[in-house]
Amino acid sequence: MANITIELIRKRSEHNEGEIGTLEEISLHQEDITKIENLQNWCKDLKILLLQSNLIFKIENLNKLKKLEYLNLALNCIEKIENLDRCESLNKLDLTMNFIGKLDSIGSLKYNTHLRTLYLTGNPCTDYDGYREYVIGTLPQIDVLDGIDVTSFDKLVAKQQLSNVARKIIAQQKTYENFRIEQKKTSKSINITEETLETYEKNYEETDEDFWNQPSENTPECRVEMAFHSRRAQRKQDEEKKTPKQETWTPKLFAEDGRPYNLNQAKVPYKLENEDNRYVLTVHVYKFMDTSELDLDVQPTYVRVTVRKKILQLALDEEVRVDESNAKRLIGSKLLEITMPKVKQIICPVKTQSAKDNDFRNENKSKLTDEVFDSQKPVEFWNITNLSTSVKIVENEKLKDFVDNSEVPPLE
Repeated sequence: MANITIELIRKRSEHNEGEIGTLEEISLHQEDITKIENLQNWCKDLKILLLQSNLIFKIENLNKLKKLEYLNLALNCIEKIENLDRCESLNKLDLTMNFIGKLDSIGSLKYNTHLRTLYLTGNPCTDYDGYREYVIGTLPQIDVLDGIDVTSFDKLVAKQQLSNVARKIIAQQKTYENFRIEQKKTSKSINITEETLETYEKNYEETDEDFWNQPSENTPECRVEMAFHSRRAQRKQDEEKKTPKQETWTPKLFAEDGRPYNLNQAKVPYKLENEDNRYVLTVHVYKFMDTSELDLDVQPTYVRVTVRKKILQLALDEEVRVDESNAKRLIGSKLLEITMPKVKQIICPVKTQSAKDNDFRNENKSKLTDEVFDSQKPVEFWNITNLSTSVKIVENEKLKDFVDNSEVPPLE
């Protein structure tokens, strides 16, 4: 468990540039502190002291904090109010969710004349009959009790009934004290105090799972056990984070004969294009992923892309030039393009063109041009009848070579 050390105070006083002599406010919550110490000697100017959610058993060592205005001791293991009478400036005291059963101990706050707000919610004493009247009658200076305003009428009634209510409170308090004695004897939790807390962890053998599966009691001892198990579980998680995780499965990249396998451990979309003289691999990586998380390895017979320690490997049918390969990634794009020239370049023959081919091509081109040009001419509807003459002229030109053979029967 933790103690209040100068290193802890400096750590929590960053807002004051680490200076503890002039510190006016400090929060030491959830530090598993078991004892209040050193603060009154190191931080005499404290006005706000927050010690909630710890394992403090006793209010002590605060007498020299003359400027202390707000003290928060909620969620601790305190059973009695004491040693606050010299905190002259104390204005607000929060003791929510402790184990205060000795209600007459609030009499030690009579001399705290500036005390205006008091919280005792969640303590066993709040279940006593006449609890509110007793507190208001004993501490007439307070204006707020457990978040509820105390009116002048409440103070007047409490003062009148104080003597009768006090007898009831003493009787109920005695009953609770006897209950606590029996509870300590029959409690399933080990009896833990601030003295035995250090040896408790060394001798403890119960597992966390067994503890959380069994019912718990609302006692200071059980609260310490819960804090102990929570801290031990947190320590295990921190150790697991520090220990590097071992991969349960290692991908097999090559066959026994050295042939590379195809593997897409990263599960990213890709496209491999086999062109005449090169391979082009396009990989869809994450758009906003930093380039430092990418690794590329091009070999003569395979290409490997590592995306966040996960491998994409593809075997190549033909060898590629490693030194001439390149990769590029467009800014703002999720595409990674890898170009790999092949070792064996394919040389395509150049087709020579003859003069006849050129004349034939030019002739066809002129014909095609004339046909296109004629098709784009506007139709002159008023001169449509003249078209028949042109057709006849064409037909007459075709009949010049016609030979009338009497042996050929006429068409029917």
